[in-house]
Amino acid sequence: MKHNVYMDVISDYIYWSIQENYKFGKKMRIRYLIGLIIISALVTSCGSKSEEEFLESAKLKADQGEYVEALAEYEEMLEEYPESDSNPKIYFEIGKIYHSNLIKSLTENESLQKAIEYYQKVYSDYTKSPEAPNALFMVGFIQANELKQLDAARETYNTFLESFPDSELADDAQAELDNLGLEPEQILLQKIKKAN
Repeated sequence: MKHNVYMDVISDYIYWSIQENYKFGKKMRIRYLIGLIIISALVTSCGSKSEEEFLESAKLKADQGEYVEALAEYEEMLEEYPESDSNPKIYFEIGKIYHSNLIKSLTENESLQKAIEYYQKVYSDYTKSPEAPNALFMVGFIQANELKQLDAARETYNTFLESFPDSELADDAQAELDNLGLEPEQILLQKIKKAN
């Protein structure tokens, strides 16, 4: 959570009040202290956004083409809510932004590497989430079709098939493995030969 100036002021005031008002009885000091703690908690909680506010803000920024700002919103939410159930989806959304090469300060290769990093995080840290199969498939797809890292793609697709054999993407992962390194024309020729 972000540091709040109000908290410092209130903490100093509480300390001063206890010292200066020592003449109050013990019960009065405790009531006074509890009241100040409640007020300070209310003041500090008013400054942070809810998960929904972060998500809405990030989506709005992305829809407006403000991708750097959208990433900042997503990253801030991940920091503010590290245990949120939304985190796999957020990591996946960040991966999509990088995969689409929407951050102009990065080269295409850097952007694709960042996409892999975020997709991989979904798979490795949130394996049971609904986004995990899609994220791992996207890692293989980027490796095979965009970075031409065929050995890495083969390993990723095999991991996919072992981890998610019943996924709706399992047939696609197998097709990617079967056609790894082939140009579209070569794939078409293979299909024609099989049909005959």
